[in-house]
Amino acid sequence: MKKRCVVYLLMVSLALAGPAPAAAEEGARRLSLQEAMETALKQNPQVTQYRELMAAAKEGISISRSAYFPQLSFRGDFFYGTAFSSGSAGAAFQGGTAPGTARPLSLTNNPRDFYIYRFSLNQLLYDFGKTPGQVAEATASYKASQEDYAAARQQVILDTRTAYFNYLAARRAVKVEEQNVRQNQELLKQARGFYQVGLRAKIDVTKAEANLYQAESELIRAKNAAEVARVELMKALGLKSWPYSDVEDVLEVSPRHLDLEDLRSQALRQRPELLRNRAQQQRDQASLKVAQAGFFPTLSSNSAYGWQGSGYPLDDNWWLGLGMSFPLFEGGRTLHQVRQAKAQLRATLANADLLTLEVMKEVEQNYLDLKAAWEVIRSSKKAREAAEENLRLAWGRYRAGVGNIIEVTDAQTQFARADLEYVRALLNYRIVEARLDKAVGKTF
Repeated sequence: MKKRCVVYLLMVSLALAGPAPAAAEEGARRLSLQEAMETALKQNPQVTQYRELMAAAKEGISISRSAYFPQLSFRGDFFYGTAFSSGSAGAAFQGGTAPGTARPLSLTNNPRDFYIYRFSLNQLLYDFGKTPGQVAEATASYKASQEDYAAARQQVILDTRTAYFNYLAARRAVKVEEQNVRQNQELLKQARGFYQVGLRAKIDVTKAEANLYQAESELIRAKNAAEVARVELMKALGLKSWPYSDVEDVLEVSPRHLDLEDLRSQALRQRPELLRNRAQQQRDQASLKVAQAGFFPTLSSNSAYGWQGSGYPLDDNWWLGLGMSFPLFEGGRTLHQVRQAKAQLRATLANADLLTLEVMKEVEQNYLDLKAAWEVIRSSKKAREAAEENLRLAWGRYRAGVGNIIEVTDAQTQFARADLEYVRALLNYRIVEARLDKAVGKTF
């Protein structure tokens, strides 16, 4: 009986304990840079906003194309008054006006009801390029919105990479401050030991205590900065909570061999701002054609079939017709619209030159900054190695009793500062690298 109970309890404990590691492993998610960029492109509201604006611009093409198709409508009217005769519907409407807009004549003093139901079909025949121009305008606007969407994606990627690297640097800064605290704790322990055996004065102990408290304060600030950086990363990703237990550290870098002329060529081919300007030029040219079409007539056909009368059953009627609308005088509106479209086109062409200069400047500046950032990393690494060796020697002298505590504390401060400078150098390189990718229009 006891053996059965033991076996039963063992089986129950294994069943309860089995899923726990799997659940813990599932909950422990590690964020990578690639996943961070993919998450931001899916969840950042800025990307969603420009994607929907692009979808709206695409619908504008179909709206402008609708003018090519027949326009079918139905209209029903009810009248009551003395303007309608009791005879046929044709006698009720006279005066040479167009069908459907006829003017009722007062033929009786007895008020009565009158009904009109009519289907109308209109078809544009020719408008001297106005409708094709409007379609071209909508198409160019859609292309421009595509480039706005691409630019928004690139900006979100830049913000995400910047926030990601800032968070990594903040976490490394915490580790640097934690190491500094441990070193000061060890120094305080050593100073107290020397003081207790009479080898050092108490000033060494108080000096070590002051440095330890200062290091603990710096650690608190570093931890707070890391939390702030995490919040900024959440914002860039479009997250409302933090589901990750760790973040992949990719702050270390290797030199990139880049050609400035190749980078310039990439920027001219890929930058959304330049591509958007080209789409804007197409839109302005189409707008100019639409404005110029205002000088010419519009030809259309129309037809209708319906019923009308003062009582049921109503009389039916129909017609077919051609129409021409020609602008005779409109206060110079068309002339000024043409001038406005030409001025807008000239402004867009001038903006293209300005954008090109700005893009070339941005590419070259980030290219030079990246080269300088790599040199700073090399020098910072050497300074860190020298500061670490200086700290080792200062500690050796102090333990041997030939050095003083000021040498050690200065060496500790110098090493912590050099360590942080190295982290900042890595961070600066990564951020400049991300800016250069955006400057050349790299897609993700």
